[in-house]
Amino acid sequence: MQPPRLRRSLPCVCAFLWLSAAFATGAEIRVIYPEFEPDIDGKEVDWIYGDYLMKNDQISVTIAAPIATRDANLTIRGIGASILDLTLNHPSNDQLSAFIPTAGRYQFHDPSQVQIGRDGDAVFWQCRSSKSLAGDGTTAIVRYRLVDGNAFVETTVWIEGDTAETVKAFDGVRADRSFEMEQSGSVAYCSDAFFRQTIGFKSPIGTEPPQWKNGRPAELHYSDQHVQRGDAMTTWTVLLYPATSPIDLLAVAEGSHRSPAMHTFEVPLQIPGGDQQAAVRRAKISLRTKTESENTASTPFTLQTDDQGVAHARLVPGKYIVWYTAVGNTPFVQIIKSSDQPQTIRLGTSATSGFSATVTDGDGTPIPAKATVYAANGDPPDFGPDSTRTFVKNCVYAVHGQMHCPLDPGTYEIHFSRGPEYNSVTRQIQVGKETITELSVQLDRVVDTRGWVSTELHSHSSPSGDNTSDQYGRVENLLCEHLEFAPCTEHNRISSYAPHLQQMQLSHLMATCTGMELTGNPLPANHQNSFPLHHHPHTQNGGGPRVDPNPVVQIERLAMWDGGSDKLVQMNHPNLHQIYGDLDVDGTPDKGFRGMLKWMDVIEVHPLETIFQDVASKPPNVREMRIPLFQWMQLLNQGYRIPGVVNTDAHYNHHGSGWLRNWFASSTDDPAAISTDEMIRQAEAGHIVMSTGPFLSVVGTSKTGETQAIPGDDLAAEDGQVNVQVTVQCPNWLDVNRVAIFINGRRSEKHDYTRKNSPELFADSDSVVKFDSTITVQLDADAHLIVATIGEGMTMDKVMGEQYGKRPPIAVSNPIFVDVDGNGFQANGDELGLPLPKSPHEASSGK
Repeated sequence: MQPPRLRRSLPCVCAFLWLSAAFATGAEIRVIYPEFEPDIDGKEVDWIYGDYLMKNDQISVTIAAPIATRDANLTIRGIGASILDLTLNHPSNDQLSAFIPTAGRYQFHDPSQVQIGRDGDAVFWQCRSSKSLAGDGTTAIVRYRLVDGNAFVETTVWIEGDTAETVKAFDGVRADRSFEMEQSGSVAYCSDAFFRQTIGFKSPIGTEPPQWKNGRPAELHYSDQHVQRGDAMTTWTVLLYPATSPIDLLAVAEGSHRSPAMHTFEVPLQIPGGDQQAAVRRAKISLRTKTESENTASTPFTLQTDDQGVAHARLVPGKYIVWYTAVGNTPFVQIIKSSDQPQTIRLGTSATSGFSATVTDGDGTPIPAKATVYAANGDPPDFGPDSTRTFVKNCVYAVHGQMHCPLDPGTYEIHFSRGPEYNSVTRQIQVGKETITELSVQLDRVVDTRGWVSTELHSHSSPSGDNTSDQYGRVENLLCEHLEFAPCTEHNRISSYAPHLQQMQLSHLMATCTGMELTGNPLPANHQNSFPLHHHPHTQNGGGPRVDPNPVVQIERLAMWDGGSDKLVQMNHPNLHQIYGDLDVDGTPDKGFRGMLKWMDVIEVHPLETIFQDVASKPPNVREMRIPLFQWMQLLNQGYRIPGVVNTDAHYNHHGSGWLRNWFASSTDDPAAISTDEMIRQAEAGHIVMSTGPFLSVVGTSKTGETQAIPGDDLAAEDGQVNVQVTVQCPNWLDVNRVAIFINGRRSEKHDYTRKNSPELFADSDSVVKFDSTITVQLDADAHLIVATIGEGMTMDKVMGEQYGKRPPIAVSNPIFVDVDGNGFQANGDELGLPLPKSPHEASSGK
C-alpha cells in the first residue's frame, strides 16, 4: 500500500477557510485561530492557535501543529502531528492527553510538510516526519482521515526506507491516572469511568484487538494481521473512536460505522436548596441486554453520570435491564427499550439519606467551608476521586457555605473547617434510611491575624500535565481553606484562576494573578515559580518562557520575562547543596549553580520540622538533601538574605491545599483589596511567617530606637539587647507545646521553652492564645533571630486528613536581622556544623 502523493494545498489560512466553507454541511478541517476557536469541553483540552481542527457531525479532533516547540504540557513534549483532543460533539468531554503516532519515534517539526484536502466524502490531514530518532534513515508519514457521519477518525502511518520493513508497528497513548487499558472483541480501549470518556482503537483489518503495553506513553502494538510490509515500507491503520463508556464504544465499534442513536439517562436525585448549594447527582448506572426469547442477561456495563445526574450512551436497539446506585439512595431497577431514535430516559428515584448543612461565621454570614466525613465504623465515604471537584473522596467543598451530602445509613463524624484562623466544629450524626439531617454550623474566626494575609504560592491542577486534577476543584480547595492570595502556578503554562472565581461569584474572597512554574532539568534545581506573568490564552505555554538545561540561564530568563517586569521569582523545593556548589551532586565541590541565587526573591524551605532536628550530626546523602530550611539558614549566615516560604505544591484536590501556608504582612485584611504588587514587596522584604496552621507573631524592639521590627526587618541594638514579643494563636483543632529562638541558625538553649519546662508561659490547651511573652535576648555580635513553635507529638489529622494531617502543628518566622555594632548587619559565616561545598580556591581563601 503506497502512501498517497498529494499536492500541497493553498496557503494555510486560505486553504482551511475554503475547506470549511465549501463543505460546511459535512466533515471539515480548519486551522485554529482567534476568530475560530473549537467548541470542545473537558478537563484535558490542550489546543492552541496554529493547531488544526477536524470535525464532522459526530466528533471533533485537534491535531498539534508540527513544529519543534509544540508541547502539550510539562510531560507531553515535542508533540507535533499528534492528536491532542478527541471527543464526541454531544456530549463534548475531552479527557485524552494525547494519541501519539509511532509513539514518538519520529519527529514532526516541519509545517511545510503538511498536506490537507478532501477525498470524496472525507477530509484528511497528512504530514511527513522530519527525523527518525533511531537514526535508521526511515521516514514516517501520518495521515488522519475523517468521513462525513463517521464516529471515528482513521489514522494511518507509513514507514518508508531501506529498513522500514523491520520497524515495529505501534503507537502511543497518553491517557493518565484514572484511565484503565482494556480489550473487548476486536477493540482495544482506554476508559476513565468517573470522568466519562472511553477511547477505542480498532484495526480495519483482522479480528484481533491491538495489544497494550504499559509505559508512558502506553504503547498500542499491532499484530502481523494489522500490518502490511513490503517494498521497503511498513504501514498500519487504526480507527479511533471517542465514546462515553465501554457500552457506548462497543455499540459503534463492533457494529456499523454509523452511530446508533444516543440515549440520555437522567437520575433526578433529590437535592433541596438553591443553585449555590454544594451538591452533586453522581450515580453509577448499570445496563445489561435482556434477550426476550431466552430471558437471559449479559454482563453489565456501567455508566457514570456527571454531577447533574446525566449520562449518555449509544445503544443497539433492544431491551435492557437498567439500575443505578448512588451514595445515600436505594438502588432502583427498571427495564427500558431502546430504539433507533434518540431518547431521554428518566430513571426512578428514592428519597435520599444524608445531611444538609449551612455553615456561617460568627456574624451569621455563609462562608466557604470544608466538611470531612468519617464513618464511625469502617471506611469513610468515597464521593469521587482526588482529582475531581466539590465532593472529593470524603471531603465536601462548599464555597458558598451550603451543602447537601448524601450518606448511606449509619453513624458518622463530620469535621467542619475553614482553615486555621477558624475553630472547627465536629458533629456526630445518625443517618437513617431516606432521611436528611439538617445542620446549622457556626465557625468562629478566633485567631487575630490583622495586618497579615494567608498565601499559597505553589499549586497545580490538570493543565500542568503531571496530574489530572480539575482546576475548578483546586480553587474550591483554596477558598475553603481560607487562602487569601494564591497565584496560579501550573507547570510550564501561564494560566488563571480568575475564570473559576468569576463563575463562583467569589472573586472578592481570594486575590489571585497569573503565573507559572517553569519546570526543567536537572532536578530539583531547575524548578522556579514566578508571578505575575502576562497570560496569552491559547498560545504555547500560555505566553510563558521555555525551559533551559542550564538552571542559571532558565531562572534569569524567567526573571526577565515580560520585558523585565516586576515579579516574584521563587526557588521551588531546592537542594541548596547542589545549587551552592555541587551541580552534579557527586559530593565533590564544584561551581554549582550559584549564579541562580542572585535571581531568587524567595526560597521554599519546607519541611519546617527540620528546624528542630539535629541535621549536622546525621546529614542526608548529598543526592537526597531535602533539608532546605537548614541549608537556607546556612545561606543566611553567608550573607544571602533570601526570604523563606512554604507551599503545598498541591497536585490533587483531597486536602491538597491548606495544610501549609504563609502569612504575609499586608496593608489590608480584605482579600478584595489585596494588591499583587504589595504581595511581591512584602515577600521580597521577608515579612513572612511560615506555618502548617499556628499563627506566630514576632516583633522585635530595642533601646536604640522606637522602631518595631517584624520578620525580614533590620533592627539596631547598640547594647545587644533585643526584646522579642512572641505570640502564638491556634484554633481549637491545633495546639503547640514548644517555642524556641534560633540565633544565627542555632537553637538557643536558654530560649527554648516547652510546656513541660516552662508551664507558666503556656496557656491552657483550650485557649486561642497559646503563648504570649516578651523574651529578652542578649547578643554579643550581629545576629539574625528566627522564632519557631511546634506541637510535638500532635497532629492535624481529622481536619487535614490522613496524608497531610499526620504532620505536627508548626510555625517558623523569617529572621529579624540585628545590628549590634552600628555598621549594618554582618553575617557571621557559620555553616552550622555541616560544611557547604566550596571550590578549592574558596576553601583555601577562607571564603
